[in-house]
Amino acid sequence: MRVDPNYITSLVQSLDLTSANEQTYTEEISSGVSLNSLSDDPAAAGLNTQLISELGANDTFSTTAGSAESMLQVTDTALGNVVTQLTNAISLATEAANGTSNSSDLATVTTQLTGIRDEVLSLANSSYLGQYLFAGSQTTTEPFTLDTSTSPASVTYNGDDGVSYVMTPTGQQIQTNMPGDQIFTGTDNVLSTLNNLIADFSSGSASASTSSDISSLNSALNYVDQQRSVLDNSIDRLSASSSYAGSESVQLQSSQNALIQTDDAKVATQLSESETQGDAITQIIAALEQQGNLFTVMQ
Repeated sequence: MRVDPNYITSLVQSLDLTSANEQTYTEEISSGVSLNSLSDDPAAAGLNTQLISELGANDTFSTTAGSAESMLQVTDTALGNVVTQLTNAISLATEAANGTSNSSDLATVTTQLTGIRDEVLSLANSSYLGQYLFAGSQTTTEPFTLDTSTSPASVTYNGDDGVSYVMTPTGQQIQTNMPGDQIFTGTDNVLSTLNNLIADFSSGSASASTSSDISSLNSALNYVDQQRSVLDNSIDRLSASSSYAGSESVQLQSSQNALIQTDDAKVATQLSESETQGDAITQIIAALEQQGNLFTVMQ
């Protein structure tokens, strides 16, 4: 009895396919992942790539936002301390300008105001993790230097006006720094006004400009408070955006798991069916070999 060689070829091909399926199902059960290559499911693979990209963007934003939020909180604390120092300076200057203080009292006030100025200067040069907070984009350059060779003393700003932003996954920009020149130097700003007040009392009597300089320091104090509001808004937005990104990542991860995770029961059934089919094909080929010389037939 001779066997149709085309039939034998078909059986061998079917056995190879069954064996390949068994290997695929075994790998799925072992790895827990149903999508191991593009050919498994091109549409699902494309969607999975998109999910991976979105998860990566959220992770990157969360890391960046966390660092930016920490820096903003340190910046806000520094400005809060500036507010405290300015409040003390206004109280000292107002009391000293009431006309009842003698030259010794005014010398003491001058010393105290100088100490406040130096503390504010130190706060203006605050850094966090090696980066200066109030230098604009020049974060490795100490932003302020003091020159006491003149009266009033002067302060030079060594930073720039660069404002930094973080982009959220939804495309929103959030400010993450505060250039120092708009706070600490210039007309009616913190360090300039403190230097003017120190000069006002250094002669042993209040100068004619004392009242105006106290008013300027009040304006500077109000301005610092306004800038703190800008920072607080950025902190709130970063926190809210980070929470949103975290929640979205949970949903994206869930979608990805549903897309690529192996259905163990389904795949176990498919594996069992493939093994049964393979056994059947093997038995058919063995039976055919008993009825004729398979190798001769296939020549």
